[in-house]
Amino acid sequence: MNMTKQDLRLLMLHEFKLGHNASEASANINRAWGEEFTRDRTVRRWFGKFRSGEESLKDEEGRGRLGSLENEQLHAVVEQNPRQSVREISQTLGVRITTVSRHLKIIGKVKKLDKWVPHELNENQKLRRFEVGSMLSLRNTNDPFHDRIVTCDEKWVLYNNRNRSGQWFDRDEPPNTSQSQCCTRKRLW
Repeated sequence: MNMTKQDLRLLMLHEFKLGHNASEASANINRAWGEEFTRDRTVRRWFGKFRSGEESLKDEEGRGRLGSLENEQLHAVVEQNPRQSVREISQTLGVRITTVSRHLKIIGKVKKLDKWVPHELNENQKLRRFEVGSMLSLRNTNDPFHDRIVTCDEKWVLYNNRNRSGQWFDRDEPPNTSQSQCCTRKRLW
């Protein structure tokens, strides 16, 4: 005989109405229908529902597997807005977060943070920094001056309260660079 889930739940309700506990009910059902027909944990869950007054034998809405996910569909959503979180993508597509994570890995997407650069340098500025660095390095080898630098106990902190958000990129694709808008020096003492 082929038994459906609702038939099994009816057996559990019958055992509950007879006053048996979950372990006894599980043992009775397995004795009648074969070992491993139902698990003790399943019977306990249903007995909890029966105790709370719910005697519906139908599946709850939302239980079970959510819709499947096509990699092309996921790729399109990520390309449309690469700054979305996995949670937002899962809500958009109507699937579980773990499904989205697994499929992102399959299509080769990884979350990377932008590279922060204080500001973009033009060619003259780059050349000037190189010259000064080389000059200081040569000067230090000829006449060591690092030992003669005097510092105070003041601290100057460069801070920028920019929130960095990640984006989805292909594994070998480098992250974007984002230029700071304003850097503020703050003196701490």
